[in-house]
Amino acid sequence: MAKYGLIGEHLSHSYSPMIHKMFGDYEYDLLEVTEEELPSLLHSEEYQGFNVTIPYKTIVSGMCDEISNTAHRIGAVNTVVKREDGTLYGCNTDYLGFRYLMEKNKIYPGGQKCLIFGSGGASRTIQCVLEDLGAKEIVVISRNTEENYNNIGRHHDATILVNATPVGMYPDNLRKLVDLGQFDELKGVVDVIYNPARTLLILDAEARGIPCASGLDMLVAQAWESSELFQGTDIDKDEILEVADALRAEMQNMILIGMPGAGKTMLGRKMAKAQGREFLDVDDMVEEREGMSVAEIFAQKGEAYFRKIETEELEKACKRTGVVIATGGGVVKTKRNYNIIRQNGRVVWIKRDLDKLETDGRPLSISTPVQQLYDERKDLYESWSDYFIDNNQEMK
Repeated sequence: MAKYGLIGEHLSHSYSPMIHKMFGDYEYDLLEVTEEELPSLLHSEEYQGFNVTIPYKTIVSGMCDEISNTAHRIGAVNTVVKREDGTLYGCNTDYLGFRYLMEKNKIYPGGQKCLIFGSGGASRTIQCVLEDLGAKEIVVISRNTEENYNNIGRHHDATILVNATPVGMYPDNLRKLVDLGQFDELKGVVDVIYNPARTLLILDAEARGIPCASGLDMLVAQAWESSELFQGTDIDKDEILEVADALRAEMQNMILIGMPGAGKTMLGRKMAKAQGREFLDVDDMVEEREGMSVAEIFAQKGEAYFRKIETEELEKACKRTGVVIATGGGVVKTKRNYNIIRQNGRVVWIKRDLDKLETDGRPLSISTPVQQLYDERKDLYESWSDYFIDNNQEMK
């Protein structure tokens, strides 16, 4: 069986093997190597080709015997195919990937002023695509150039923003470079990061109703073209959408919210078992960390302390992908938790009639009338959730 691999420095969280398995019948390895190891690996008889990622795209382009016109224009190679005579042909499929992302998500840069955050290899690819799609003006913002984040206000009239930096990428989730409120005429926001599924930049764009897109479509589309090159065959382009949708479903968290005693833990465990996923309970995580029950935390340290710890443990859980997470009933009381939950997940409101809620051991349900708690939270449950489940059957 043919064998290919991804060359890079830090690859433990790469989705590439999963994607390539869907596109072709070949082995695909993650290859973390040093720069000194690159020449021998590229010419190894064990592999017939490679994808290349940070920080080796530029270096590898100089090690190929020939590179494509697109790779030459960008100055970087992300796909290497070994020819029958042993020579190395380098391509850049990121170009097609970013162009596909823009077109699929209906973000049109033609005639627009575009800002790109970052000046690295991804930025050069994006510049080429935006030029070819007819952008009126392209401005690259970087920390150490004349056009930087301190004077970005001069570009308040920009209509398209693209983040080509790692700011906001796992594990440093929920960080961003700019406030979208600085820009008056935005028509599109793109972040080439795909983990988390929604960066803070994308979450902010969604909240403002601005068309936006994350990097998963680009990742899958560039892999599609790489796979065609590896196998020397055409692959139906519709498979890009199919693979991207399958990957989103696989990596998406299912997050359960709702009143204390509504059955979030019970249903969460059942969902996780049925789907072969891991189950996490945020209250359990808090109790394990503090060495006491939630009721004891409330009694000894107060609600404010509990909410702080709850948010910290929620952050840990929601950085994960492909898991089922049950939250505490009051998780919606902390505004910051909204973005934490939505970065990688779909949110399900577990509804149960108030007279059927189990209140034993639940501090606020005991100290505060259940109807009062529900009235305080119901609008938040509704606005935070994507859909709901009626859980009024007998819980078993």
